[in-house]
Amino acid sequence: MTRTPPPGYAARARLLRWASLALVAASTVGLMALTPPTTAHAETDDSAVTVKWAGGNDPSLQRFQVDHARLLSDGNGNDAGSGHWNDFKDLEVSVAKTRGLGDEAVTITATGMAGTFQAYPASGSANNYLQVFQCWGPDPLAPDFAETCQFGAWDGQAGNVKASEAMYQVVGLGASSRGAFSAHGETLFRSVTGEVNVPSGVNGNLNGLATFFDASTSNELPFVRIGSNKTASTEFEVQSAAAQPYLGCGSERLAGSRCWLVVVPRGTHSGELAPGGELACMGSGYGGKPHGQATLMQLGSPLGSDCSYWHDRIVVPLDFADPSGQCASGSAEVRVVGSELLAGAMSSWQQGLCSTESTVYSLTTNSGDLSRSQLLTNQVGVSVVSNPLTPATIGTVDPALLEGADIAYAPVANTGLVIAYVAGSADGATEITDLKLTPRLLAKALTQSFKSDVPQPYATGPQPQIDEYWPHRAQELQSDPEWLALNNLPPGRLNSVYSGAFVVVGPQGDDAIELLWRYVLSDADAVAFLKGGPDPWGNTINPYYLPSTHPNARGGGLEFDLTSDPIDRFLKADQTLAPASKEEAEEKYNGRQLDSITMQPYSGSLDANARRIFRSDTRVTNDWDPNKENSAGEKGAWVTAAPQMAKNGQFVLGPADAASADRFGLDTMQLALPLSRETTRDDFATARTFVAPTDATMQAAGAAMAANPDTGVAQLDFTTLSGDAYPLTTTLYAAVNLSSKRLDAAAREHFAGFLDYSAGPGNVRGAAPGELPDGYVPLTEAQIARTAAVAELLRNPPAAGGSGATTTVQVPAPPASVSTATGAAPTTAMSTSSSPAAGAERTAAFGVPAQAVLGGTLVAGLAGALVSPFLLRRRTGG
Repeated sequence: MTRTPPPGYAARARLLRWASLALVAASTVGLMALTPPTTAHAETDDSAVTVKWAGGNDPSLQRFQVDHARLLSDGNGNDAGSGHWNDFKDLEVSVAKTRGLGDEAVTITATGMAGTFQAYPASGSANNYLQVFQCWGPDPLAPDFAETCQFGAWDGQAGNVKASEAMYQVVGLGASSRGAFSAHGETLFRSVTGEVNVPSGVNGNLNGLATFFDASTSNELPFVRIGSNKTASTEFEVQSAAAQPYLGCGSERLAGSRCWLVVVPRGTHSGELAPGGELACMGSGYGGKPHGQATLMQLGSPLGSDCSYWHDRIVVPLDFADPSGQCASGSAEVRVVGSELLAGAMSSWQQGLCSTESTVYSLTTNSGDLSRSQLLTNQVGVSVVSNPLTPATIGTVDPALLEGADIAYAPVANTGLVIAYVAGSADGATEITDLKLTPRLLAKALTQSFKSDVPQPYATGPQPQIDEYWPHRAQELQSDPEWLALNNLPPGRLNSVYSGAFVVVGPQGDDAIELLWRYVLSDADAVAFLKGGPDPWGNTINPYYLPSTHPNARGGGLEFDLTSDPIDRFLKADQTLAPASKEEAEEKYNGRQLDSITMQPYSGSLDANARRIFRSDTRVTNDWDPNKENSAGEKGAWVTAAPQMAKNGQFVLGPADAASADRFGLDTMQLALPLSRETTRDDFATARTFVAPTDATMQAAGAAMAANPDTGVAQLDFTTLSGDAYPLTTTLYAAVNLSSKRLDAAAREHFAGFLDYSAGPGNVRGAAPGELPDGYVPLTEAQIARTAAVAELLRNPPAAGGSGATTTVQVPAPPASVSTATGAAPTTAMSTSSSPAAGAERTAAFGVPAQAVLGGTLVAGLAGALVSPFLLRRRTGG
C-alpha cells in the first residue's frame, strides 16, 4: 500500500540530507569507558572532609599535609616571622564528596581567610584568594609532587602553551609584562604515563603543556574569590581517567583509585623563601616582596619550589570509582542506541546491570530520526527515543517499512532538557541566580540574532556590511531590552561578553532538541519573530534564517520554514564572513576568514555542553594573533578565547540534559510557558508564567502529557500546560521491533533484562551505583507496568508478522488523577497488534513517581526518596 507522507516530511528529508554529517556523527558511549555513577552531586555526603591549614586534623588527613605549625608558628600560636601564620591560621577547607568519584563537580568551601582585595581591578591582580587543581602523584609530600599537578595551561594556545604566561593571565598583567616571572621555570608537568613537557624559550617558559591539557580541558581554578564574610564556595570538576588520561585517576593500571585535590591559598605575605637576591617569584616592580613582607598582589605560579606558595598548600585525598565500569571479563556486550538524555542513568545503571544481568550495555547516542531508522531497518534491537516511529520521524527510510513492524514502547526514564548557565557579577563577588527566558529570547539565541553572534574581528565597532541589511538587533542577549524587562540583571552586573554567550551542541540532533523547537513554536511571540516580524523594541531575526520565499531572506534563505515544522538540531545558518572581503583577508589575515562555526564551534554532546558552560568556556574565536603559527606554518592565526574568569565576571548559557546540569551543579533558567497570543511591550512579562525544572514541575508536566492511543508514547501539549509544569520535560522510551529478525532468543532476554532493571532497581532514586541519578524523575506504577509488559512480550513474543498478530497482556491502568493514585489500579488489556497501546482513551503519562517493582513486588520506602525534589542549580556549600 502506498503511504503519503505527512505535511513537512519533505522539508525534514531535505534538512536531513543537508545535514548528512549529523547522521553519521553518532557518538558511541561505551559504558565500559564511561565513568560509573557520576551522579552523587549531593548537598551532603558521608565522604565529606574538612582540613585545617594550621593542623590538628584527623591523622588520616594530617599525614598528607605540610606541617605549617612547625614551619610558621613560634610554638606559642604566634607567627614566626613570615606573616603566613596570621594569613592562614584560621583557614579551613571542606570538600563535599571525596569517595566514589567520577567526572562530576564537587563543592569546595573555605572559611577563615580575609576577603579578596583587588589592588588594580583593571589588571585583575589581587591578594587573598585560592587556587585549586588536581594532582595524581602517589605521595603528596614528595619533592616532585608538584610535577603531577594539572596547572598552567591557561594560555590555551595549542602546541605552545607557556606556563609562566598562563600564570600571568591568572593575575591579568598582560602581554607587555610577560617574562618578568620565572617561578614556574623549573616545574615540569609529568603525566601518569611518564611523558614530560619540555622546557624551552625565554625566561623559563614551558612549551608543550597542550600535549596534555589546555584551557578547555584543564580543571584548574586559578582564581577563587573569598567574600567579605571570610568564606569562599565554588564547584570543582574532578576528572577521572576517562576525562583526563594524563592524570589517570581511578584507573588501577595508571594512577590507581586515589588522586589529590590541592588548594593553594594566596594571602598577603608571599615571595621568595630565601631573603635577598633576585626576586624569582614576583617582580618587585609589580608588587613582589621577599618572604615575610606584605604585598598587594599575589603574582606568579603556585607550584614553584623556590617560592612560598607551594609550601602553603592543603591536600585532600580523592578516591575515584573505576572508570572501566567494573564488569567481569567475558561479560556479554549489548548495544543500545538513542537519546543522549539516557546517558547519565546508563552510566549509573551499568554496575547494577553487570551484577544482575552479567552484561555490558553500551549506549550509542544518535539523532532520534537515525535511531528510529536503524530500528526499522533491523540494524539495532533497541532504540531509546522520545518520539514514536512515524513517516515523519524515520529520516530517509522508506515509510512503507512501518507496515511490517510491531513496535513496542517501554518507558525507561523521565527527564528533561534544561537551559543551564553560569553567571557572576562583573566584580566577581556575586553569583547570579533566578534568571528567566521567554520563547522569543530563545528564538533569538537559536537564530544568531544578536550582533555578537555574527562573525566579526573582536566583535566590536561598526559593521556597515551588516548594518545595511540588518539594522535592528541587540548587541548581545544580556543587553536585549526584552531580557532587561524580565528583571534579569543588566549587563553591568554580568560579564561584558561580546560574543558567544549561548553555546550549543551539534551538528547531531536529538528528540530533546526537537522538543525545544516545539516549545518555541508554541509561542505566538516567538513565531512572529521567526517569521520576520519585529519584537516590541524593533529587533528582528537574523535574515539568514528566513525561508527562501521571504522577501527579506539573506543568502538565499533556508530551504524550509522554521515555523512550519520543528527541527531536531541547532543550525548555524548565518553566512557572514569576517572580514567580509577576500582582499582584506589577504591583506590583514593571511587570507583566512571567520565563519559561524569557526567563530564558535559546536559542543560534541549535551554533556560536553554542560561541561563547557561549567567552565565558562565559550571557545569564541575572533581575535587575530599575528605571531601565532597557523596550520600552514605561517605566522598569524585566529585564536580562541580562554575561559572566562570569575574575577572578571562570567556569563555562559546553553542547552544541557538535566542529569549533566545537576552533575556539574549548574543553575538553570526559568522558562516561560508559551502563550497563544502575541504580547505587547507593556504586558509581555506580566502575562508570563515562569517555571524552573524540579521534580515537582516535571511531575506536573508528566501529568499533563497524554499517551497516544496508537503508540502509547506520551508527549506534552503546550496548550494545556499548567503554571507548575516544566515545559521541556520528556519521557524516554525503549522502542523495540517485536517482529525484527535481529531479535534472537538471547537478544530478547538481554533487552528484557535491561527493561527489568530500568523499571526495577534502576528506578530507585539515589546516588549509589546502579540507582537513578538526580536529573531524572522515577517512573510511575503505570509506566513500570507498561515496561514490564514489553519485557514480557520480548520473552514471549507475539505470533510472527506485523499485520494482524495480536498479543494481550494485563497492564495496570494509569491512575485517574494524581491525587487519587493511592490504591491498587485496575487492569486494562493492552493490544500489541502494531504497538502496545495504552488503551482506547488518552491517559496521563506520569505524575506521582511510583515505587519500583522488583520481582513483581513493590519496593517499600522508595517514596521517601522522593520527598526532596532536586532543583537544578549550582550547589553552594556552607
